[in-house]
Amino acid sequence: MLFITGAPAGWFMQRQSSSDLSASGEDRTRLPASMMLVLAGLILTSYAAKLVVFWLAPNMSYADVTFQYLEQAHRLMYGRGLLPWEFVSGARPWLVPGLIWPGMEAARLLGGQAQAQIFGAAAVCSLMSLLVIPPAFLWGWRHAGSVGAVVCGALAAYWFETVYYAGQPLQDTIATFLLVPGVYLAYPDGPARSFRRLVHAGLWLGAALAFRIQLGPIVLLVGVWVARLDIRRYAAFVLGGIGPLLFLGLLDWATWGMPFQSIIKYVKYQSSSIGETGEGRFGFVPWYHYPGWILAYWSGAFALIVLTALAAVKRLPLLLAIPLFNLAVLETIAMKHPRYLYPGVPFVLVLAGIGGSLLALRLWEGRVPRWRIAAIGAVFVALTSGLLGGFGYFAATFSLGRGTILATRAVNADAQSCGLAIAPGSSWWLSGGYVYLNADKGLYGITAADPDFKAKSAAFNYILTTTELPGEPMEDFTGTGYEKIACYANGTRGPACLWRRPGTCDAKAAAPLKASLPPWLDEAKGRP
Repeated sequence: MLFITGAPAGWFMQRQSSSDLSASGEDRTRLPASMMLVLAGLILTSYAAKLVVFWLAPNMSYADVTFQYLEQAHRLMYGRGLLPWEFVSGARPWLVPGLIWPGMEAARLLGGQAQAQIFGAAAVCSLMSLLVIPPAFLWGWRHAGSVGAVVCGALAAYWFETVYYAGQPLQDTIATFLLVPGVYLAYPDGPARSFRRLVHAGLWLGAALAFRIQLGPIVLLVGVWVARLDIRRYAAFVLGGIGPLLFLGLLDWATWGMPFQSIIKYVKYQSSSIGETGEGRFGFVPWYHYPGWILAYWSGAFALIVLTALAAVKRLPLLLAIPLFNLAVLETIAMKHPRYLYPGVPFVLVLAGIGGSLLALRLWEGRVPRWRIAAIGAVFVALTSGLLGGFGYFAATFSLGRGTILATRAVNADAQSCGLAIAPGSSWWLSGGYVYLNADKGLYGITAADPDFKAKSAAFNYILTTTELPGEPMEDFTGTGYEKIACYANGTRGPACLWRRPGTCDAKAAAPLKASLPPWLDEAKGRP
């Protein structure tokens, strides 16, 4: 890993004070081979756990995951897919679709269809998520020895939010996976002084910015906190960070025709009153939702996390400043989502891991072997994470949209299926798009009240109906030649119900489904 090899040990492991070393009984100037094996074990088991959870708990919580990233990577492979407004206007870069495309293409080349290709994308994203583990492990090692390394590493490896987001191709989460190594390099146990180290930190921070420009305030905070009045340190950050940002500019130029178009167009629409940020629009909620989400997600563990994090904050105050600053910035923005908080989560967990480890050592060191304290801490982290993720408020996130996925899989599994219609077609964003459908099947939109229903229905022999909320009226195709064959629970959404008719399909009988575009979009004006 970058943090352990490829440089003198002292470059990553700055020497602790003699009193700190004598108090712990561990030499933390370098990471011993035994701890490297522990770190490798955490990385491997974390990767396996994330892939297993993704496979066993399919979900479709964010339409962005499906249509802005998976669907666009699918378009790279097959040349077909729904176009949301962001990819009509060029308000999103091709970084994430380009990142997950190799995993999806590898699955396709191995004979896998839709389900396997999506798993291939999750495998790539989960691999990226492992970047959080070495910095957390090393922060713990520096400040609480082997116990701190194991506990902080376990929090980075198994915490339910990281396990969930690991398989989700989102700019927010991938940028966070890059942000954490950058912060560690810049701030291992205080502001780093090495010019070379700060150049490497700038590289990681610049890559995080390229994926999620909204992390700019956090990156600026880190830069000022570490560099302060030292121009040389600022120069190191800029020297490292300019490469990833230039790559983004060149990618936008090659794909959209203008350098940094994805940033320019995003700012244009999301900061405008015509964008999706006005009152009553999707994502517009009062300020107290952010603290409410934090309390709800961590629930019974909230007090323990806060107390243990505060116990360690004097050692690494920047790690608390980052989530607090991120929260303060987010509160000024009308559109709010829980995932926007995630960039601050790993830093709080590192502080909690260090504080909890120091407390455990104070209580048990000398009476309980250190390896046993570390093992108990790792097991406690895994159990707590499993309980919160499986039975807490966050658990609903793991099942949201699952019914739509299972319904689409049923269509894929039927050798006689030849086309699927979403009803109504205006709810395309609740579907799995083309990416969840095997490539030999068409995707359409329909309503039961369509006067041309009979003619159009010749293009498909399956219909999928669902609603955003339970209890909302659903399309009924009774008497149209279709029979309702199954309904699947969809988490907090309305159920996903499948209708089927016998017979084959004529793909030309109806126009393929298209994503509707908002009326305020300049690029949508004058288009059919």
